[in-house]
Amino acid sequence: MKLFIDRKKREFVKSAASNVALDRLVLKRRDLVPLEYIFVENGAAVAMPAGTAITCALKLSFTDANFLALASGGSPTLNLNTAPLEAAFSTGKASLPALIEIRWTVPGETTRTATLKAEVQNSVIIGTEGTPQAMPDGKSSEAEAIAGTDNEKWMTPLRTSQAIEAAQIVYQYSSTSAFPVSGRLNRLYLAADTGNIHRWTGTTYTEAPGTIDAGTF
Repeated sequence: MKLFIDRKKREFVKSAASNVALDRLVLKRRDLVPLEYIFVENGAAVAMPAGTAITCALKLSFTDANFLALASGGSPTLNLNTAPLEAAFSTGKASLPALIEIRWTVPGETTRTATLKAEVQNSVIIGTEGTPQAMPDGKSSEAEAIAGTDNEKWMTPLRTSQAIEAAQIVYQYSSTSAFPVSGRLNRLYLAADTGNIHRWTGTTYTEAPGTIDAGTF
């Protein structure tokens, strides 16, 4: 996150080229926010003297004895996953009003920005949530369509076709060699060339008693 600081006015501004003061900063609970400080003078970024030490601090109020979050050192990161922040959010608040301030120290000078209002928003994604289960689409399976016992589910054209097909008892083929490789137990298979009826045993076709005139079927 880039933070633009007008060095003369000691306030947060919206960009290096803008002298418009920032009115607030929005942060998120449990984030780790790398900070980049950009000091501005007369509408342009300026380099700070070597050895400048910068600290960024977040508090709930001016009178608090401890910080909610603190960033300092050569590689500043504002850690918003702290025990004080967790305690402040313990009641399940959607957000917390807070105050943020930056202090920089150069030889012979220690300066602070004007205090900026901040909002720390609670996290929606915590990391321990389960994946939401999708609602059933209401479609029947092939078995449900064939059984026809569930009036709460609807049938697609495919399932309707499968149910109609399953309701048919006798299936006619030109000969036994044209029978499906695997049959179904509740069906009769008619070989048109002989008129003989066959049943599927689960592993093979066996001839059943009686014949049917394929011409009248």
